[in-house]
Amino acid sequence: MKIENFEYFYDKHLNEKCLVLGAGPSANDIDLENFDGIIISMGDMPIRLNARCKVNYWVIANSVYPLPDKDYEEINKIIGSTIIFSNSVAPNLNYNVIEQNLKLDWFEYDQRHFKGRPCNNQIDNRFSLEEPLDCCKSIGETTIQEFVQKKYNMDSHYSTGSTVAIHALALAIILGCKTIYISGVDIPIQAKSYTYANQKSALEALKNERGKYIPSKYFVLKFLSSLFNLKSKSVFYNDIPEILNDFQYLNNLCNKSKIKLFNLSKYSTLNKIPNFKYLNPKEINAR
Repeated sequence: MKIENFEYFYDKHLNEKCLVLGAGPSANDIDLENFDGIIISMGDMPIRLNARCKVNYWVIANSVYPLPDKDYEEINKIIGSTIIFSNSVAPNLNYNVIEQNLKLDWFEYDQRHFKGRPCNNQIDNRFSLEEPLDCCKSIGETTIQEFVQKKYNMDSHYSTGSTVAIHALALAIILGCKTIYISGVDIPIQAKSYTYANQKSALEALKNERGKYIPSKYFVLKFLSSLFNLKSKSVFYNDIPEILNDFQYLNNLCNKSKIKLFNLSKYSTLNKIPNFKYLNPKEINAR
C-alpha cells in the first residue's frame, strides 16, 4: 500500500521507545531480540540483520542499493516493515514495477526541494546549478525537514542530509517516540574504521552494496586501510561538520520537546556534539 503523506506517521507511536539502527559496528552491542520498542533501520541494514529482529520502518536515501523497483524481492523478505525511500536521491524509479511488485507498505519522501523549489532555485545552491536536476521532476508536497520544522515550531530546518541516519532520527521524532536510542551510527573519520556490523574480516571491505566483490578504487581503499592501518579518511569525512550540525539540530529539538535522545555508540563521532547524551547499551531496557 502506498502511504500518501507524512500525516500518516505523525504521533503513530506516541510515547513509545524507538531504536534508530545503522549498520556500523556498534550495532553489534545491542540486544536486538529483547528490545521492547519499535526499530527504525536504514540502508541495507535490515537485509544484513538476517531476521534477528523486526524492523518496523526502513529508511532509504541512495541511488544504488536497495532500490524499490530493482531489489523488491529482497525488500519483500523484511515482512511487516514499512519502507520509506527518498525520491529525490533516486529520481528515476519505475513506479509501475513498484506498484506491481513491492509488497510492503511504502512512502516516498522529498529531502531536497525546500519551499517546493527546484534544486537550481535553492538558497543554498552549493553547486551553482543553472538548470533543474532529474529529481526536480517530482517535487514533494513538503520535505521531511520542513514537516519536522512545522510540527515542532522550529525556526529553521536541517540540511538535505549527508547520511540517511538523520532522516531516520527525524522519522522517530515524527512518530512521537518518547525515548530514542541511536546505535550503529558511528560516522567514522578514518576509512579503516568504516566497517559494518557482523563484518567478519578485512576482505569484506571489498564488497559492494550487493555483497559482491568488486575492484573499485573506493572499496580497495577501504580494504587496504583496514588491513594495513592506513590513515585514509572515510567517505563521511568532508561531510562530518554538516552531519554533526544536523544531529545537533535534532538533539536540540528533542531537548525542547522533552524527548529523551541517547547515543549508544561509545566511539561514534556523534559524541562530539555538546549535550548529546551517551548511554551504555546494556542500560536501554532498564529505562
